[in-house]
Amino acid sequence: FIEKTKTAAERKAEKLAVLTFYNVLDEWHAYTSPAVKPRTAGNHKNLIKRIKKDLPLSLLFVDFTPVMAENIVRHIYYTEMRSYSYSSTILTTIQRVMRYAKKCGYIDQIGDFNDIKLKKRPATEKELKKAANKFLNHDELKDCLRQLDAISHRLALAMEFIALTGLRCGELLALRIQDYDKENSCINVNGTIIHTAKNGDDIQRGTPKNIYSYRDVHLNSRAKQILEWFIVDNRRAALWEKGRYKDKGYIFTTNTGNPYNIQYIGHKLRRIQIPGKHITTHMFRHTHISMLAEKAVPLK
Repeated sequence: FIEKTKTAAERKAEKLAVLTFYNVLDEWHAYTSPAVKPRTAGNHKNLIKRIKKDLPLSLLFVDFTPVMAENIVRHIYYTEMRSYSYSSTILTTIQRVMRYAKKCGYIDQIGDFNDIKLKKRPATEKELKKAANKFLNHDELKDCLRQLDAISHRLALAMEFIALTGLRCGELLALRIQDYDKENSCINVNGTIIHTAKNGDDIQRGTPKNIYSYRDVHLNSRAKQILEWFIVDNRRAALWEKGRYKDKGYIFTTNTGNPYNIQYIGHKLRRIQIPGKHITTHMFRHTHISMLAEKAVPLK
């Protein structure tokens, strides 16, 4: 009876008296996870883990201040020398958690949290080298594809296709026959391969990274040549290797008809030796962007 007669303000005060900031971080993660992709939920979990690292387990939510939030981000960026992108993501996560807390009625004003800004520091020599490591120039690309061709002709063509189109590797692997418009020389990007799914799973194909990832990409003659080579070779395999190759409609496949495993591609790329460069699938996407910049294509 006593519990029922308590006012909403009294119940709120009682909850806030024991509610820790760790509790709110975990609540936010549980609240957002159903609405995002599993990989995004996993990233959120790692960000929360990093935020908790600088805070005591017993810290009450009401005692968490904008200065504490700013100190966490500044320590990560200026002391630990983590990237601006990562540090900004930590800040954004804290701000999202505080917006969730306001929705829940745990806090009335969050303006001071939203006003926190992270000023870029001068880039270190290591960061400058890392930026230069993100793409290949024309000679490096040619050498890279030559080395990869000696390992796997199909993978060499697939990575060249990324360099020509700027697709993410998951988007490349999710391309199907119906996504190719031969007459208009373009492909429709509308899916990606789920990293956590096993090769051959029915749920292997998922939605692109975000709404802006749905797009048509126009192909030059070399990109069309690569695409059509795969289509013809896949048909040959389906016809002559019936017990092994199962045509599931994908274009960039292994010799079984399944899309390549991204980790497998990464393993093969580690064998490529280009001085000063760590070759990844994403490097070919960055290489495409650098080619566009060379041609003075507007960023937008």
